[in-house]
Amino acid sequence: MDLELKSYYERALQNGLGGNEALEDAIEKSIEAAVHRYGGASARNLSESLCESLERELSQIADVDEEILQYAFERLIESVQKPKEKEIERLIVEIDRLRRHLNTEEEELQRRLRELFVGIEAAGEKIEPQRRDIWKEALENTELGHVEGLGILTETTEAALVAALEEAEDIETSVREVIRQITHKALGEGILSAARIRAILTTILMKASELAEATPNLAKEIIHGAVYGINDALISTVKQLKNQLNFAPDEQEAGHQNWDELMRMLSRSDELYKEIINDVASRNSSFVKDILLGCSDVIGDQFAELKRISNETIEIAKKRLSALAKGAAIRGAEIKEQLTSEAKRLGEKAWKKALEMAEAYKGKKR
Repeated sequence: MDLELKSYYERALQNGLGGNEALEDAIEKSIEAAVHRYGGASARNLSESLCESLERELSQIADVDEEILQYAFERLIESVQKPKEKEIERLIVEIDRLRRHLNTEEEELQRRLRELFVGIEAAGEKIEPQRRDIWKEALENTELGHVEGLGILTETTEAALVAALEEAEDIETSVREVIRQITHKALGEGILSAARIRAILTTILMKASELAEATPNLAKEIIHGAVYGINDALISTVKQLKNQLNFAPDEQEAGHQNWDELMRMLSRSDELYKEIINDVASRNSSFVKDILLGCSDVIGDQFAELKRISNETIEIAKKRLSALAKGAAIRGAEIKEQLTSEAKRLGEKAWKKALEMAEAYKGKKR
Protein backbone atom coordinates (compact mmCIF):
# COMPACT_ATOMS: atom_id res chain seq x y z
CA MET A 1 0.00 0.00 0.00
CA ASP A 2 1.68 3.18 -1.21
CA LEU A 3 0.85 6.52 0.46
CA GLU A 4 2.64 8.62 -2.19
CA LEU A 5 3.77 10.79 0.71
CA LYS A 6 6.74 12.26 -1.14
CA SER A 7 4.53 13.46 -4.00
CA TYR A 8 2.15 15.19 -1.58
CA TYR A 9 5.11 16.70 0.29
CA GLU A 10 6.66 18.19 -2.86
CA ARG A 11 3.29 19.63 -3.84
CA ALA A 12 2.98 21.29 -0.43
CA LEU A 13 6.43 22.84 -0.82
CA GLN A 14 5.46 24.18 -4.26
CA ASN A 15 2.37 25.76 -2.69
CA GLY A 16 4.58 27.79 -0.36
CA LEU A 17 4.45 25.63 2.77
CA GLY A 18 7.69 24.85 4.51
CA GLY A 19 9.21 22.54 7.12
CA ASN A 20 6.85 20.63 9.38
CA GLU A 21 3.85 22.49 7.96
CA ALA A 22 4.46 20.96 4.52
CA LEU A 23 5.06 17.55 6.05
CA GLU A 24 1.85 17.68 8.10
CA ASP A 25 -0.11 18.76 5.02
CA ALA A 26 1.36 15.84 3.05
CA ILE A 27 0.59 13.35 5.84
CA GLU A 28 -3.01 14.54 6.17
CA LYS A 29 -3.78 14.46 2.45
CA SER A 30 -1.98 11.17 1.71
CA ILE A 31 -3.73 9.37 4.61
CA GLU A 32 -7.16 10.73 3.62
CA ALA A 33 -6.61 9.56 0.02
CA ALA A 34 -5.43 6.11 1.13
CA VAL A 35 -8.37 5.63 3.53
CA HIS A 36 -10.71 6.61 0.72
CA ARG A 37 -9.07 4.10 -1.66
CA TYR A 38 -8.81 1.17 0.77
CA GLY A 39 -11.77 1.93 3.05
CA GLY A 40 -13.24 -1.53 2.49
CA ALA A 41 -10.45 -3.17 4.47
CA SER A 42 -10.80 -3.93 8.18
CA ALA A 43 -9.68 -1.15 10.51
CA ARG A 44 -6.82 -3.29 11.80
CA ASN A 45 -5.47 -4.29 8.37
CA LEU A 46 -5.87 -0.74 7.09
CA SER A 47 -4.02 0.86 10.00
CA GLU A 48 -1.27 -1.77 9.93
CA SER A 49 -0.62 -1.38 6.19
CA LEU A 50 -0.80 2.42 6.26
CA CYS A 51 1.56 2.68 9.21
CA GLU A 52 4.10 0.40 7.52
CA SER A 53 3.97 2.65 4.46
CA LEU A 54 4.11 5.73 6.66
CA GLU A 55 7.27 4.56 8.42
CA ARG A 56 8.95 3.65 5.13
CA GLU A 57 8.02 6.82 3.23
CA LEU A 58 8.60 9.26 6.13
CA SER A 59 12.17 8.02 6.55
CA GLN A 60 12.83 8.99 2.93
CA ILE A 61 11.80 12.60 3.56
CA ALA A 62 12.94 13.59 7.05
CA ASP A 63 13.98 12.41 10.49
CA VAL A 64 10.90 11.05 12.18
CA ASP A 65 10.18 12.29 15.72
CA GLU A 66 7.45 11.45 18.24
CA GLU A 67 5.44 14.62 17.52
CA ILE A 68 5.10 14.00 13.78
CA LEU A 69 4.18 10.34 14.37
CA GLN A 70 1.48 11.35 16.84
CA TYR A 71 0.14 13.83 14.28
CA ALA A 72 0.02 11.03 11.65
CA PHE A 73 -1.76 8.64 14.04
CA GLU A 74 -4.36 11.29 14.88
CA ARG A 75 -5.01 11.95 11.18
CA LEU A 76 -5.35 8.22 10.54
CA ILE A 77 -7.88 7.79 13.36
CA GLU A 78 -9.76 10.90 12.28
CA SER A 79 -9.95 9.80 8.63
CA VAL A 80 -11.21 6.31 9.47
CA GLN A 81 -13.67 7.46 12.17
CA LYS A 82 -15.06 10.54 10.42
CA PRO A 83 -17.66 8.75 8.24
CA LYS A 84 -18.95 6.81 11.26
CA GLU A 85 -19.07 9.95 13.39
CA LYS A 86 -21.07 11.73 10.70
CA GLU A 87 -23.45 8.78 10.50
CA ILE A 88 -23.85 8.77 14.28
CA GLU A 89 -24.58 12.52 14.24
CA ARG A 90 -27.18 11.94 11.52
CA LEU A 91 -28.77 9.14 13.52
CA ILE A 92 -28.85 11.26 16.68
CA VAL A 93 -30.69 14.00 14.80
CA GLU A 94 -33.04 11.40 13.32
CA ILE A 95 -33.63 9.80 16.73
CA ASP A 96 -34.42 13.21 18.21
CA ARG A 97 -36.88 13.89 15.38
CA LEU A 98 -38.50 10.48 15.80
CA ARG A 99 -38.72 10.93 19.58
CA ARG A 100 -40.51 14.26 19.15
CA HIS A 101 -42.82 12.69 16.58
CA LEU A 102 -43.47 9.75 18.91
CA ASN A 103 -44.32 12.08 21.80
CA THR A 104 -46.71 14.03 19.57
CA GLU A 105 -48.41 10.83 18.39
CA GLU A 106 -48.69 9.51 21.97
CA GLU A 107 -50.25 12.77 23.13
CA GLU A 108 -52.68 12.67 20.20
CA LEU A 109 -53.56 9.05 21.02
CA GLN A 110 -54.28 9.95 24.64
CA ARG A 111 -56.32 13.00 23.59
CA ARG A 112 -58.46 10.93 21.22
CA LEU A 113 -58.92 8.22 23.83
CA ARG A 114 -60.09 10.84 26.31
CA GLU A 115 -62.53 12.24 23.73
CA LEU A 116 -63.92 8.76 23.15
CA PHE A 117 -64.59 8.29 26.86
CA VAL A 118 -66.14 11.76 27.16
CA GLY A 119 -68.44 10.92 24.25
CA ILE A 120 -69.49 7.63 25.87
CA GLU A 121 -70.11 9.44 29.17
CA ALA A 122 -72.19 12.14 27.45
CA ALA A 123 -74.31 9.48 25.74
CA GLY A 124 -74.83 7.78 29.12
CA GLU A 125 -76.28 10.95 30.59
CA LYS A 126 -79.09 10.83 28.02
CA ILE A 127 -80.30 7.31 28.78
CA GLU A 128 -82.95 6.27 31.27
CA PRO A 129 -81.98 6.94 34.93
CA GLN A 130 -82.32 3.30 36.00
CA ARG A 131 -79.70 2.30 33.40
CA ARG A 132 -77.14 4.98 34.23
CA ASP A 133 -75.41 3.13 37.07
CA ILE A 134 -74.75 0.10 34.85
CA TRP A 135 -73.55 2.43 32.07
CA LYS A 136 -71.21 4.28 34.46
CA GLU A 137 -69.77 1.06 35.92
CA ALA A 138 -69.15 -0.37 32.45
CA LEU A 139 -67.44 2.85 31.39
CA GLU A 140 -65.20 2.93 34.48
CA ASN A 141 -64.17 -0.70 33.95
CA THR A 142 -63.38 0.05 30.31
CA GLU A 143 -61.31 3.09 31.28
CA LEU A 144 -59.34 1.04 33.80
CA GLY A 145 -58.47 -1.41 31.04
CA HIS A 146 -56.83 1.43 29.10
CA VAL A 147 -54.62 2.72 31.93
CA GLU A 148 -51.13 1.76 30.79
CA GLY A 149 -48.23 0.60 32.91
CA LEU A 150 -50.09 -0.95 35.86
CA GLY A 151 -48.04 -4.16 35.59
CA ILE A 152 -44.77 -2.23 35.73
CA LEU A 153 -46.18 -0.10 38.55
CA THR A 154 -46.96 -3.23 40.59
CA GLU A 155 -43.41 -4.56 40.15
CA THR A 156 -41.85 -1.17 40.93
CA THR A 157 -43.94 -0.73 44.07
CA GLU A 158 -43.12 -4.21 45.33
CA ALA A 159 -39.37 -3.77 44.76
CA ALA A 160 -39.36 -0.34 46.42
CA LEU A 161 -41.28 -1.56 49.47
CA VAL A 162 -39.04 -4.59 49.93
CA ALA A 163 -35.95 -2.36 49.69
CA ALA A 164 -37.45 0.03 52.27
CA LEU A 165 -38.07 -2.83 54.68
CA GLU A 166 -34.57 -4.24 54.26
CA GLU A 167 -32.58 -1.02 54.46
CA ALA A 168 -34.54 1.56 56.48
CA GLU A 169 -34.33 2.19 60.22
CA ASP A 170 -37.62 4.13 60.26
CA ILE A 171 -39.95 1.90 58.22
CA GLU A 172 -42.96 4.23 58.05
CA THR A 173 -40.91 7.27 56.98
CA SER A 174 -39.01 5.27 54.37
CA VAL A 175 -42.18 3.68 52.94
CA ARG A 176 -43.89 7.06 52.88
CA GLU A 177 -41.07 8.60 50.83
CA VAL A 178 -40.73 5.80 48.25
CA ILE A 179 -44.51 5.60 47.79
CA ARG A 180 -44.67 9.39 47.39
CA GLN A 181 -42.06 9.27 44.62
CA ILE A 182 -43.61 6.29 42.81
CA THR A 183 -47.15 7.71 42.98
CA HIS A 184 -46.12 11.20 41.87
CA LYS A 185 -44.23 9.80 38.87
CA ALA A 186 -47.11 7.48 37.89
CA LEU A 187 -49.71 10.26 38.13
CA GLY A 188 -47.52 12.65 36.13
CA GLU A 189 -47.21 10.34 33.11
CA GLY A 190 -50.74 10.78 31.76
CA ILE A 191 -54.12 12.47 31.96
CA LEU A 192 -55.48 13.20 35.45
CA SER A 193 -58.83 11.43 35.20
CA ALA A 194 -60.69 9.90 38.15
CA ALA A 195 -60.50 6.42 36.59
CA ARG A 196 -56.74 6.66 36.04
CA ILE A 197 -56.12 7.99 39.57
CA ARG A 198 -58.29 5.20 40.99
CA ALA A 199 -56.36 2.55 39.05
CA ILE A 200 -52.91 3.83 40.09
CA LEU A 201 -53.75 4.38 43.76
CA THR A 202 -55.56 1.04 44.04
CA THR A 203 -52.59 -0.79 42.51
CA ILE A 204 -50.12 0.80 44.96
CA LEU A 205 -52.32 0.32 48.05
CA MET A 206 -53.06 -3.30 47.15
CA LYS A 207 -49.36 -4.08 46.84
CA ALA A 208 -48.66 -2.36 50.19
CA SER A 209 -51.54 -4.35 51.75
CA GLU A 210 -50.12 -7.64 50.45
CA LEU A 211 -46.73 -6.86 52.00
CA ALA A 212 -48.39 -5.81 55.27
CA GLU A 213 -50.29 -9.12 55.35
CA ALA A 214 -47.02 -11.01 54.82
CA THR A 215 -45.18 -9.07 57.58
CA PRO A 216 -47.81 -8.50 60.32
CA ASN A 217 -45.30 -7.14 62.85
CA LEU A 218 -44.63 -4.20 60.45
CA ALA A 219 -48.12 -3.99 58.91
CA LYS A 220 -49.11 -0.73 60.60
CA GLU A 221 -45.91 1.07 59.56
CA ILE A 222 -46.20 -0.19 55.95
CA ILE A 223 -49.85 0.79 55.51
CA HIS A 224 -49.51 4.15 57.29
CA GLY A 225 -46.45 4.96 55.17
CA ALA A 226 -48.26 3.99 51.96
CA VAL A 227 -51.46 5.92 52.75
CA TYR A 228 -49.61 9.08 53.79
CA GLY A 229 -47.12 8.76 50.91
CA ILE A 230 -49.95 8.61 48.37
CA ASN A 231 -51.58 11.64 49.97
CA ASP A 232 -48.27 13.54 49.77
CA ALA A 233 -48.05 12.64 46.08
CA LEU A 234 -51.62 13.77 45.40
CA ILE A 235 -50.88 17.14 47.02
CA SER A 236 -47.64 17.61 45.06
CA THR A 237 -49.33 16.54 41.80
CA VAL A 238 -52.18 19.03 42.25
CA LYS A 239 -49.65 21.75 43.17
CA GLN A 240 -47.76 20.95 39.97
CA LEU A 241 -50.99 21.28 37.99
CA LYS A 242 -51.67 24.59 39.73
CA ASN A 243 -48.23 25.89 38.73
CA GLN A 244 -48.74 24.73 35.15
CA LEU A 245 -52.02 26.65 35.00
CA ASN A 246 -50.30 29.74 36.38
CA PHE A 247 -47.33 29.73 34.02
CA ALA A 248 -48.07 27.50 30.99
CA PRO A 249 -48.66 29.17 27.60
CA ASP A 250 -52.29 29.53 26.54
CA GLU A 251 -51.92 27.15 23.61
CA GLN A 252 -50.65 24.45 25.98
CA GLU A 253 -53.69 24.93 28.23
CA ALA A 254 -56.08 24.83 25.31
CA GLY A 255 -54.90 21.36 24.32
CA HIS A 256 -55.09 20.00 27.87
CA GLN A 257 -57.38 17.26 29.11
CA ASN A 258 -61.15 17.44 29.58
CA TRP A 259 -61.50 20.42 31.92
CA ASP A 260 -65.04 19.69 33.12
CA GLU A 261 -63.98 16.22 34.24
CA LEU A 262 -60.74 17.50 35.78
CA MET A 263 -62.52 20.13 37.88
CA ARG A 264 -65.15 17.61 38.97
CA MET A 265 -62.37 15.30 40.10
CA LEU A 266 -60.50 18.08 41.95
CA SER A 267 -63.68 19.21 43.71
CA ARG A 268 -63.89 15.84 45.43
CA SER A 269 -60.22 14.73 45.48
CA ASP A 270 -60.32 13.99 49.22
CA GLU A 271 -63.55 12.00 48.88
CA LEU A 272 -62.10 10.08 45.93
CA TYR A 273 -59.05 9.06 47.96
CA LYS A 274 -61.24 7.97 50.90
CA GLU A 275 -63.33 5.87 48.51
CA ILE A 276 -60.19 4.20 47.16
CA ILE A 277 -58.93 3.39 50.68
CA ASN A 278 -62.32 1.95 51.63
CA ASP A 279 -62.45 -0.10 48.42
CA VAL A 280 -58.96 -1.56 49.00
CA ALA A 281 -59.88 -2.23 52.64
CA SER A 282 -62.95 -4.23 51.52
CA ARG A 283 -60.70 -6.50 49.42
CA ASN A 284 -58.37 -7.41 52.31
CA SER A 285 -58.43 -9.44 55.51
CA SER A 286 -60.01 -7.90 58.59
CA PHE A 287 -56.51 -7.36 60.03
CA VAL A 288 -55.36 -5.18 57.12
CA LYS A 289 -58.84 -3.68 56.67
CA ASP A 290 -58.86 -2.28 60.23
CA ILE A 291 -55.47 -0.61 59.74
CA LEU A 292 -56.55 0.94 56.41
CA LEU A 293 -59.83 2.25 57.77
CA GLY A 294 -58.02 3.59 60.83
CA CYS A 295 -55.70 5.55 58.49
CA SER A 296 -58.70 6.92 56.63
CA ASP A 297 -60.15 8.20 59.92
CA VAL A 298 -57.00 9.88 61.27
CA ILE A 299 -55.67 11.42 58.06
CA GLY A 300 -58.15 14.30 58.29
CA ASP A 301 -55.64 17.18 58.44
CA GLN A 302 -53.79 15.86 55.41
CA PHE A 303 -57.06 15.49 53.49
CA ALA A 304 -57.81 19.11 54.39
CA GLU A 305 -54.55 20.20 52.74
CA LEU A 306 -55.41 18.17 49.61
CA LYS A 307 -58.86 19.74 49.55
CA ARG A 308 -57.45 23.25 49.96
CA ILE A 309 -54.88 22.99 47.16
CA SER A 310 -57.48 21.33 44.90
CA ASN A 311 -59.93 24.22 45.43
CA GLU A 312 -57.19 26.76 44.68
CA THR A 313 -56.38 24.91 41.47
CA ILE A 314 -60.04 24.86 40.44
CA GLU A 315 -60.29 28.65 40.87
CA ILE A 316 -57.16 29.20 38.78
CA ALA A 317 -58.47 26.81 36.11
CA LYS A 318 -61.79 28.68 35.95
CA LYS A 319 -60.02 32.04 35.58
CA ARG A 320 -57.64 30.80 32.92
CA LEU A 321 -60.38 29.05 30.96
CA SER A 322 -62.47 32.22 31.13
CA ALA A 323 -59.49 34.21 29.88
CA LEU A 324 -58.98 31.69 27.07
CA ALA A 325 -62.64 31.97 26.09
CA LYS A 326 -62.47 35.78 26.09
CA GLY A 327 -59.25 35.67 24.10
CA ALA A 328 -60.87 33.36 21.55
CA ALA A 329 -63.89 35.69 21.31
CA ILE A 330 -61.64 38.73 20.82
CA ARG A 331 -59.60 36.92 18.17
CA GLY A 332 -62.84 35.86 16.49
CA ALA A 333 -64.09 39.46 16.47
CA GLU A 334 -60.76 40.70 15.08
CA ILE A 335 -60.87 38.12 12.30
CA LYS A 336 -64.48 39.02 11.51
CA GLU A 337 -63.62 42.73 11.40
CA GLN A 338 -60.63 41.98 9.20
CA LEU A 339 -62.75 39.91 6.81
CA THR A 340 -65.49 42.56 6.75
CA SER A 341 -62.94 45.28 6.01
CA GLU A 342 -61.39 43.16 3.27
CA ALA A 343 -64.80 42.42 1.77
CA LYS A 344 -65.68 46.11 1.86
CA ARG A 345 -62.44 47.02 0.16
CA LEU A 346 -62.97 44.38 -2.53
CA GLY A 347 -66.58 45.55 -2.92
CA GLU A 348 -65.51 49.14 -3.50
CA LYS A 349 -62.93 47.98 -6.00
CA ALA A 350 -65.54 45.88 -7.83
CA TRP A 351 -67.97 48.85 -7.83
CA LYS A 352 -65.35 51.16 -9.34
CA LYS A 353 -64.53 48.52 -11.96
CA ALA A 354 -68.23 48.22 -12.84
CA LEU A 355 -68.53 52.00 -13.24
CA GLU A 356 -65.49 52.04 -15.50
CA MET A 357 -66.97 49.28 -17.64
CA ALA A 358 -70.31 51.12 -17.82
CA GLU A 359 -68.65 54.38 -18.92
CA ALA A 360 -66.65 52.50 -21.58
CA TYR A 361 -69.84 50.88 -22.87
CA LYS A 362 -71.61 54.23 -23.12
CA GLY A 363 -68.63 55.65 -25.00
CA LYS A 364 -68.88 52.86 -27.56
CA LYS A 365 -72.62 53.45 -28.04
CA ARG A 366 -72.04 57.06 -28.96
